[in-house]
Amino acid sequence: TLPGVIMITSAGKGEGKSTVASNLGIALAEINLRVLLIDADMRKPHLHDIFNVSNSWGLSDLLRERSALDSCPVEALSRKTDIEGLSLLPSGPGTLSIANLLYSRRLADLLGRLRAEFDIIVIDTPPMLYISDARVMGRLTDGAILVIRASKTTRDAARAAKQRLVADGIPVLGTILNEWDFRAKSRY
Repeated sequence: TLPGVIMITSAGKGEGKSTVASNLGIALAEINLRVLLIDADMRKPHLHDIFNVSNSWGLSDLLRERSALDSCPVEALSRKTDIEGLSLLPSGPGTLSIANLLYSRRLADLLGRLRAEFDIIVIDTPPMLYISDARVMGRLTDGAILVIRASKTTRDAARAAKQRLVADGIPVLGTILNEWDFRAKSRY
């Protein structure tokens, strides 16, 4: 069976997390699953641009609000994309209290509510070696996919990211090697 909530992360920036999350969400929607993409990178969000959805409202707003989540219709918790079966919860406006929002009980409540509405949730997070957001978010997921970019991510960084996931008790579901050129002469 598929895990209900998957986190997409990487060791550093620019390794292709948002692209991988988008493509995975699209692929899962194409096999008739109800998919929600969450842009949990409240510092440098990208998913709203990819799917041409406004980022004036999103995750940061839902975590700050005090209204009951169980009575909110799903349309108030996410936005449909142009792809059948694929919805998006953009990051929303930036805030200074991102860590406080992610450590709040409200995040767990929100994910619990969303699990009831979608077959699978894919969460795009910031890089994990420099910012704690992915590690905090990961504790509420069923596992992580680690994105590594060929000729960019070092072996030490990839190992460190994997070790942090394991140390936090976050199952590593797999690794995606992005932009690998099998014709390249260099060894990776």
